[in-house]
Amino acid sequence: MVSSDTALRRLFRDTGKLLEPYGFHGAEPVWTHPRPGGLARIGRTRITRTWTDGQQVISFGLTLSATPGAWREFRDWRNARNGLPPVPEDEAAGPDLIDAHRLPKPLTIPWTLRTDPDRPGHALQADLDAIRAELPARLHAYARRALRLLEPDEYLDEVLAHPEPDARVWEVAVVLLTDHGPGPRLDDAVNRLRRGVADGRASEFARDILVYARDRATNRAPTALGG
Repeated sequence: MVSSDTALRRLFRDTGKLLEPYGFHGAEPVWTHPRPGGLARIGRTRITRTWTDGQQVISFGLTLSATPGAWREFRDWRNARNGLPPVPEDEAAGPDLIDAHRLPKPLTIPWTLRTDPDRPGHALQADLDAIRAELPARLHAYARRALRLLEPDEYLDEVLAHPEPDARVWEVAVVLLTDHGPGPRLDDAVNRLRRGVADGRASEFARDILVYARDRATNRAPTALGG
């Protein structure tokens, strides 16, 4: 029998050990894996604590994300324009558009860790055993997906396949397509993003993204990005 807080610390310590074979390092709440294609991250969700019939219920799960190298290049370009230093490789962040949504739903449902009704403050052993049993397979799925998103064009393909693309989607698409150089897909994404800017639906990054795409394009070949 261990306290709920001790049980959580041990679970997160085990999480780090299980992620090491996939190349992830760090400590709770986030583990990272820098690769040539960008940075993959596995993290834990916010821990919530509720009470039901006098029994504490702790809920938490896993998160995953990936930062393509092309997105980091844009952020470094933007930082340079604003007189800021480049972002360290293992601290790259964004664009936070693609996550665990393609994983089987059972793998995305938060775990629950209840307190033992007969031992207040102690974790219910049955819940703890269930989490430990599921942890390796869930981490395998999350790590594989995060790393897959860094494979060439994988992130871009998922962005372009978004069922309801909004201005945020086109912001990311423009940055990633810019890495491929001028072409019809980039021109189309730029035009869609411009409409988002005109409608006031784009983020603070949008205008910088358009300048970035134009500057990168002019260093490669003629395109329809001017203006």
